[in-house]
Amino acid sequence: MPSLTTREQLINRARRVSAKKRLGQNFFIDADRLDRIVDALSLSASDHVLEIGPGLGFLTDRLTETGARVTAVELDGELVPKLRNEFGRRAEIIHANFLDFDIGSLTPVPNKIVGNIPYQITSPICAHIFGEIGEPSPWSPKIELLVMTVQFEVAERLLAKPGTKAYSHLTVLKDYLFDVEFLFKVPPDSFWPIPEVTSAVVRCTPLPAPPVVCRDMRLFKRILQTGFKQRRKMLKNNLSFLHLDEQKVTELMRKARINPLARAEDLSIQQFALLSDILSEHIAHPGDDR
Repeated sequence: MPSLTTREQLINRARRVSAKKRLGQNFFIDADRLDRIVDALSLSASDHVLEIGPGLGFLTDRLTETGARVTAVELDGELVPKLRNEFGRRAEIIHANFLDFDIGSLTPVPNKIVGNIPYQITSPICAHIFGEIGEPSPWSPKIELLVMTVQFEVAERLLAKPGTKAYSHLTVLKDYLFDVEFLFKVPPDSFWPIPEVTSAVVRCTPLPAPPVVCRDMRLFKRILQTGFKQRRKMLKNNLSFLHLDEQKVTELMRKARINPLARAEDLSIQQFALLSDILSEHIAHPGDDR
């Protein structure tokens, strides 16, 4: 049953708190969209949902109404006592930095995760939940889905296709680890303080298996990192760490059916994997700097 708390009530409560800019605090005060986020989780009494950064507990309140077990990890030490006082036994409130929090320490391990994610730590949070390329997190097999509110620009990156400006290292990380569904936009006035950007809610579902397997995952990851670090340069110019001459790199890119003038943003994850495998046959120490 949806919470009866209105937007006006939420914004009045939010205005009484001094949001910390250094923590990226913008409190979600849009009652209708909070209900839609809860609906997107499809929670039942058998679920254990982990909330990232509950803030003032507006979403937490709605999560507890579903009957699911609720655990929330909050970084702001000033908010933790207030949250614990408000929710009591309805939700477990943990004071910690989510990026350092051992999700596997919870029993049972949460099967669903939700949160309003600060722009600058979207990639680290996704990696903490699902793992890195070639290194799944120890708790990822237990996670069924992640619903997160992110900047609209981040949502575009997650959903981007090769050859577009939004296509990035985050896109490839997503392609390797999970699938993403765009749910809805969130206008700036859904938050207090009001940010200067539009946000979006996305639902992420772990893939049953990675879409590619490489001979040398270190090399594959290194190509991705260097390629997107200087994304406006041609990819072949970012591969100097391989210590192969340009003519050889051009030849091997053509063997992989990749345009030698291509940038990192032009390659699909499958093309990156194929190029990595072909390059690994021609270097003495794959993935190393030597």
